[in-house]
Amino acid sequence: MKEENEFELVVHQGRIPIWKTFLAALLFTATFYFLYDMFAVVIDHGFGTSTSVVRRFAGDIKLAGIALASGISLSIRKSVMIDLDENRLVSKYMVGPFCRNVRAEVPQLEYVSVFLDGKDYYQVNLWYKGNKHYNMYAFEEQKSAMRFAAAVAIKLDIDLLDATEKGNFHNVDKYSVQD
Repeated sequence: MKEENEFELVVHQGRIPIWKTFLAALLFTATFYFLYDMFAVVIDHGFGTSTSVVRRFAGDIKLAGIALASGISLSIRKSVMIDLDENRLVSKYMVGPFCRNVRAEVPQLEYVSVFLDGKDYYQVNLWYKGNKHYNMYAFEEQKSAMRFAAAVAIKLDIDLLDATEKGNFHNVDKYSVQD
């Protein structure tokens, strides 16, 4: 039986930008503020039927939920681990010290592609079942993206597609890219 660190391919999302971390921290702090305010309303006024108290309590619940959901969405990181021997794919979602593993069967992988997105980053995608894909990583340099994609293609024994020029898609020999 294989251990967690013996997967054939592991792709980590990387670090979260500092601005996202700061914004998530502000949102988590706002969540605690709204929860505090909600309980302060209950302590001061009880569970009375006053319309203003009920509206304030409901507003605090709504704002706390929005702030919490926004903070989580900004601070979530994802790792994908593939084990072809046991035909399993594990997606690991992490928020701070908390993580959740989602296990699935590995789909029929078709090819790895490299393309230039609208923000001048070279994206590497792992394609399966026609038009479905995993966005694996983004690089600033084409050479780094092609090397990474070639390593993935070799490891998974699938094709490598160079789609860096719009309208000029072509398969690349994955073994020649490693140079």
